[in-house]
Amino acid sequence: MSMTIPDPASTSLSIDRDADQTCSDLLHFIDASPTPYHAVASSAALLGAAGFTAVSASDDFAALAAGAYYTTVSDGTLLAFVRPRKARADTIRGFRIVGAHTDSPNLRIKPRPVYEKVGYLQLGVEVYGGVLLNSWLDRDLRLSGRVMVRGDDGRLGSRLVSLQQLTMRIPQLAIHLDREVGEKGLVLNRQEHLAPILGLADPKSPRSGGEIQLLHELCAKELGVFTQQIVGLELMLHDSQPATRAGLNQELLLAPRLDNLAMCHAGLSALLRTFQQDDDSGIVPVVALFDHEEVGSSSDHGAQSAQLPRLLERLVLSTGGSRESYHQALSRSLCVSADMAHSVHPNYVDRHEPNHRPVLNGGPVVKHNSQQRYATSLPTAVAILELGQNAGVAMQEYVHRTDLPCGSTIGPIVSTLMGIPTVDVGSPMLSMHSARELAGAADPEKMTRLLAHFLLSRNLVGK
Repeated sequence: MSMTIPDPASTSLSIDRDADQTCSDLLHFIDASPTPYHAVASSAALLGAAGFTAVSASDDFAALAAGAYYTTVSDGTLLAFVRPRKARADTIRGFRIVGAHTDSPNLRIKPRPVYEKVGYLQLGVEVYGGVLLNSWLDRDLRLSGRVMVRGDDGRLGSRLVSLQQLTMRIPQLAIHLDREVGEKGLVLNRQEHLAPILGLADPKSPRSGGEIQLLHELCAKELGVFTQQIVGLELMLHDSQPATRAGLNQELLLAPRLDNLAMCHAGLSALLRTFQQDDDSGIVPVVALFDHEEVGSSSDHGAQSAQLPRLLERLVLSTGGSRESYHQALSRSLCVSADMAHSVHPNYVDRHEPNHRPVLNGGPVVKHNSQQRYATSLPTAVAILELGQNAGVAMQEYVHRTDLPCGSTIGPIVSTLMGIPTVDVGSPMLSMHSARELAGAADPEKMTRLLAHFLLSRNLVGK
């Protein structure tokens, strides 16, 4: 199997950007994307402004003209692609896929969340993904998500909502009532200790039994509709503090949801820099942003679903190819699973494998795991490392400590589902899965540049 990567200097399109501008764009993207649904809307807005056209899964792909398109699934997943200009049976010879995920670990409101307890009005929450629970305490939190609204014509539609005027908090127990917390550590019960306080209950108008009318009223006011038009809601807690830069030289990023909105933004930015490249090679660039990675990707629009293979097959068939040519195209394809990576932690150096300690602003990290928790193989690792070298992007490598269980990504899922060689790559960070995370300000541009060169790579995998 051949995986030679061409020298990107041979391409005619400049794909570099100012690192500060890329960083600023990322911060705005994160602030505009408090939930997976907002992340997809933000992504669609970026693509639309650049000339991408929205299509529905029910549209006839054969009727699409050549050009750049995107489709969304269940509000939380987005697939973007460029349809080749020439429609013939061998138009599509392979794919360059960048995959990432729109969801982040957080606290989500239960269906009947509102209750009163010893004079406080609180919300019942459910833990989503591998949350660092303590990081959610004593923060100013807000609610965002989506609601189902019945329009004047009787039809149901999904609307995004962000309750900016409602701030709440999960207060930690005072040390005077938990004297051993400093020595034995903080222990939190997910059911009992994570309910945020909305305010003080009104003794003249008690709310009990999981009443949700209050949230319906707040969402209706925010959306400018009648309360009775709100027929369902799905809301999530998030940190209200904006993403920002820090450090003596502004070299750090402090933000929520860096895992994995930073990779979503890098993939989208790479596609936007390269999609107008004049190319008749038959290699189609695709960016796939999936929901539900943090809980295993098992949903109708997660990475384990049929959404991506269905899209790729329809692209091949709609340009005159057959199912045989679709499978041939898969054999010539490559995928980058873009998910944030662990930087070495100065206070816990012993938790890192001694010879693989990525640093902030040190460039993209290639992730290895012999248990296949990452999809990187020897050929794909060599290919992406050489691509980084040719593109002038410093690269790093990461291996988890052998005596610690390793996390995973969509990489093994997509690789297994479609039989496409895949490499797991991510920007280094600290505080992964915290309500607020930390990364390097120079890394977003480095990752974007690497992914842009990847989308432009034209040597095929296989024959």
